[in-house]
Amino acid sequence: MSKKKDHDVVRPWVVDGIEEYDNPLPPWWVWLFNLTIVFAVGYLVWYHVMGKPGLEGELKDEHAAYQEMRVQKNVAAASSGQSLAYTLKDPARIEEGKAIFATNCSPCHGASGQGTVGPNLTDIYWIHGGAPENIVATISQGIPAKGMIAWEPILGPEKVQAAAAFVLSLQGTHPSDGKAPQGEPYKD
Repeated sequence: MSKKKDHDVVRPWVVDGIEEYDNPLPPWWVWLFNLTIVFAVGYLVWYHVMGKPGLEGELKDEHAAYQEMRVQKNVAAASSGQSLAYTLKDPARIEEGKAIFATNCSPCHGASGQGTVGPNLTDIYWIHGGAPENIVATISQGIPAKGMIAWEPILGPEKVQAAAAFVLSLQGTHPSDGKAPQGEPYKD
């Protein structure tokens, strides 16, 4: 005897004048549904029970590797006899920093560094320190509380140092429309 499939059999109830067929789901849909259940159980076991690293773990590993690379780069620069202050006085780096400053920094600090929304960069007063290391750190990490973003993820460490070189070259230029001093005086 052959087994007859009951397709297009109407269910015995009617709701709001609507009749429903009592057909089975397509086999591909049932397999896909079962596969998602198996995947969900595997995912739960792999990431939550066994504690395998996911995206958050990868991010932490990459961040640690990046920090290690920065430390090694600073050690290499220090061992080669080139201090940060020395590298920031390079005329080519200052010229590169001028273009970076004009593009990214001048809307807040003015074309001449005289200060508009941001502070004046041409006087001896500094809010977050005027040492070359402080300036590079301020540009790199930004001042989120004051609305300055961290530029290192966008520009990279080389361009941040170039921008810092240009900022240091602005010292003592005193443009006529300079903003009033802010912060503490810094003398090297």
